[in-house]
Amino acid sequence: MLVKAPAKINLFLEIGNKKGNLHQIFSLIDIVSLYDLIYLKPSAKTKIEFISKWQIPEENTVYKLVSILKKFFNFNIEIKIEKNIPPGTGLGGGSSNAGTILIYLNKIFNFGLKTNDMIKIAKNVGSDTPLFIYQKRCIIKNFGEVVVPVENFKLYYLVLIPEISINTKDVYDKLDEIGEYGDLTCLEDKVNILIESIRKKDISKVEKNMFNRLEKACFEINTQIKEVKHEVEKLTNKKFFLTGSGSALFSIFKEREEVERIDKKIFFNGWKKYRVESVNFCM
Repeated sequence: MLVKAPAKINLFLEIGNKKGNLHQIFSLIDIVSLYDLIYLKPSAKTKIEFISKWQIPEENTVYKLVSILKKFFNFNIEIKIEKNIPPGTGLGGGSSNAGTILIYLNKIFNFGLKTNDMIKIAKNVGSDTPLFIYQKRCIIKNFGEVVVPVENFKLYYLVLIPEISINTKDVYDKLDEIGEYGDLTCLEDKVNILIESIRKKDISKVEKNMFNRLEKACFEINTQIKEVKHEVEKLTNKKFFLTGSGSALFSIFKEREEVERIDKKIFFNGWKKYRVESVNFCM
């Protein structure tokens, strides 16, 4: 079986104070058409293989997921993952791999897991993994385990990805060093305005209401990303945003033709460009 594991883009990301080892978050996330390809085949022995030009750690999200599932279910699976989503870019490739595989293992082996069951398992893999159980635009809250799907009006994006990868933990550590956190108690109205602006395809209002608390921390770790953001905004007269903890930048559009027009204006050595759009897999 061949399945696609999509990337994500953060349209809004606020981070609260640290509680224990984790930060509470409030984020509006879109699922987009950049995919890792995953091959699944029942087997006599479990095997996990990555086809990747990037270094994938041995204790990765997929390994962690399979280890958790084997505590409760008797199964063996051969998993081969062809990586197209670069790690360390804020596009959620590792989390998507784990969430997507969980959905399909549940189907292949008839585990009988309901959505809430899969969310509980996914949150033990990583804070971004639960959102990929829904695989559509959603709000995520608390420590990532509260997922609220929202209306999925199509958007188009131009994503710029550098050769630089950014470690998520380093960005959160830098955020703690800076000590600037958001108030998570009053964000519903603000994000609802953003969602309504998306529905109306009012891109200037969408851009006005977008936000990423991790941007400052990421830019302090790597100033080149900040410099490219400023340069590309001057070149295109379009706003670009950091997704997640970085290192990828993106701009948002209401029509595919606009993406193509802006794409032709941009070239930065060591950066790749991807034209993507909102997708809605739904289980």
